[in-house]
Amino acid sequence: MINGLDSYKKKWVLPSDPAIKPGLEAITAALTELGDPHKTGKFVHIAGTNGKGSTAAFLTSILREHGHSVGNFFSPAIEDLHDQIQIDGVPVSPEDLDRAMEKLTGIKTPLTDFELLTAAAFLVFQDKAPNYTIIEAGMGGRFDSTNVIDPEIAIIPSIALEHVKFLGDSLEKIALHKSGIIKKWKPIVIGPLPPEANKVVEETAKALHAEVIRPAGPLEIKLKLKGSHQKWNAALADEAAKELLGLAYDAEKARKALAGASIPFRFEEIFPDVILDGAHNAASIQALTDTVKTCYPDRPIHIVMGLLKDKDYIAILRQLETFGTRFTFVDFENERALPAEILFSENRCKIKTIVKSCDILPVHKHKEVTIVTGSLYLLSKLKRDDYRIFQNLRR
Repeated sequence: MINGLDSYKKKWVLPSDPAIKPGLEAITAALTELGDPHKTGKFVHIAGTNGKGSTAAFLTSILREHGHSVGNFFSPAIEDLHDQIQIDGVPVSPEDLDRAMEKLTGIKTPLTDFELLTAAAFLVFQDKAPNYTIIEAGMGGRFDSTNVIDPEIAIIPSIALEHVKFLGDSLEKIALHKSGIIKKWKPIVIGPLPPEANKVVEETAKALHAEVIRPAGPLEIKLKLKGSHQKWNAALADEAAKELLGLAYDAEKARKALAGASIPFRFEEIFPDVILDGAHNAASIQALTDTVKTCYPDRPIHIVMGLLKDKDYIAILRQLETFGTRFTFVDFENERALPAEILFSENRCKIKTIVKSCDILPVHKHKEVTIVTGSLYLLSKLKRDDYRIFQNLRR
């Protein structure tokens, strides 16, 4: 579900399919009909299980600090589809997106919702002509609709099990999808990947004569984005910036940009001791666990969560139970949402409850930290509602 897309589909009579259909045939045909807007400009392509959004934010900040305009295509939305398409950190305006959608009325190729949004994004970027455009893959990489570009550089921050129904049930299979963004003779920056995934990426890069670039280690600088994993993401962005900027790269500007970079829902404190984090799979939940234990080693932790059905909710619960002292499970509007009752019944914590997203949480206990996590769709819903659920927690 892409929040806000239906209004454009209705206005311009765009009959796209909400289903997930990996493959490049339809998007390629549609872009050909539109005059190949994806062949205009300089692109960076990012795929991976976790770290895509943060790495994109870090790289965007560095490039802008060096005086460049930057376009971004993020997935999924924070509030609605407008913030998925950005120019210099500003979501696309309804007027600009409307013009792009109008152009899509002329194509004959049937598209899915995500393909429709991807095509619209390329039209916006063609019109606005930023110096660089950073594209985040929606799912996988090889058969994701964003994989129609020939990027200056590609980045894979991490690889772990995810979307096994579409990507496969092993790290090797998933790595084969992620490595599909590597292009001939173009460098690829990679994070600390598991050995099985690393082997696949290395072999793909070698076959395409693509240079593999690895940071020497995490960047040891103070960042707004919390967690040791963010220092790795910052290092990836820094290496990519060096490749893109060449002799124009300024280390001092890069450090300043990295220190100031931020992104919503990445250990974001919205009220005192109320933190939103978009962790939604085993690897990102592990990173969240490490960050919470580092930042709040002696504080009681209240977990508020909702998940999608395709997530390994048992493994996620077991991990969160290692530090959560009480749990609140939230039902939210999404056709893929896992019922809160299932999470409640599987949770081993003795202190737990269920609320609807429109309900108000009770006042939290003394020194308690509330962590809201499990799904970016849930966090987006809460933000659109102006965080009404936390009415009693605002100070």
